[in-house]
Amino acid sequence: MTLTTTDDRGARIVAIDALRGLAIGAMIIYHFAWDLSYFGMISVDIAGDPWWTAFARVIAGTFVGLVGVSLALATRHGLRPRPFLRRLAIIIGAASLVTIGTWSFVPQSFVFFGILHLIAFASLAALPFLLLPSSILLLSGIAIFALPIFFTHEIFDIPLLWWVGLTAGVPINAIDYVPVFPWFAMTLFGIVAGRLLIGALRDNWFAGWVPSGISGRTVVLAGQWSLVIYLVHQLILVGTLSLVVRLVPIDPAIQAANFSRSCVTSCRAAGRTVLVCESFCGCVLTGIQDAGLLAVAHSGRMNAEQNNRWLTLVNQCRPTN
Repeated sequence: MTLTTTDDRGARIVAIDALRGLAIGAMIIYHFAWDLSYFGMISVDIAGDPWWTAFARVIAGTFVGLVGVSLALATRHGLRPRPFLRRLAIIIGAASLVTIGTWSFVPQSFVFFGILHLIAFASLAALPFLLLPSSILLLSGIAIFALPIFFTHEIFDIPLLWWVGLTAGVPINAIDYVPVFPWFAMTLFGIVAGRLLIGALRDNWFAGWVPSGISGRTVVLAGQWSLVIYLVHQLILVGTLSLVVRLVPIDPAIQAANFSRSCVTSCRAAGRTVLVCESFCGCVLTGIQDAGLLAVAHSGRMNAEQNNRWLTLVNQCRPTN
């Protein structure tokens, strides 16, 4: 998830690695909480809670912003095509693995355009912007950030265009959804920040910072290996919790409450009323409980046949208006 970041003397700016390391650590905390909620081990709706949502957005914004910082620093003496394309290919490959992995685990809400997909897009799309003055970058970033607030269109409701981020009426029920609008704006802001850093590289404390303790060195190391950590941390978390839920009984009431909250939140996002959503979600909950699917889904052991049965129950309960 990184581009090599160096100062004028060719030494790596470890403070940027530290920022990336803090972001990956925060992401692990968020995903661990999300997993606990998903498996019904805590009664907090991580996906719908505004504080957790804000936390996730800060994390995503940090990663995407650092793409711009790194681009500005790595290309200030000109773009080196071979290393750039090699890193881009690695990110695209990693994004593909995330999509395939989440599709096999949660096909109803898999990652089709997450943080890695956006980083790959931003790394390419930002190249022309590197030729523009910072004032234009700031204005462009503000426009990209604000556009989804003031403009959406039905044409973007087509699933192939969901990655753009301008859907008018389709709720996107996906994990780690980071569309181009508004998130690409953070990359442009990052380029501006990187240029400011370049102007003060030699005498800037940020550029010369070196970790003195084990905690600082650990954070820097995490930032340098952020892509690998990103790819494996959920495998470890989900694998561990999958074993735990088989050994430790989970309160069915917590599972039901978590499902109901998540379902109503998604339903309301589609523009339906509270009464319609509560009726729909109550219908689905009753059906999947009677079929014994709720506990199976929370254990992460739902097979293809059970998933099809789940979707059938959802369609039977789906509101017609």
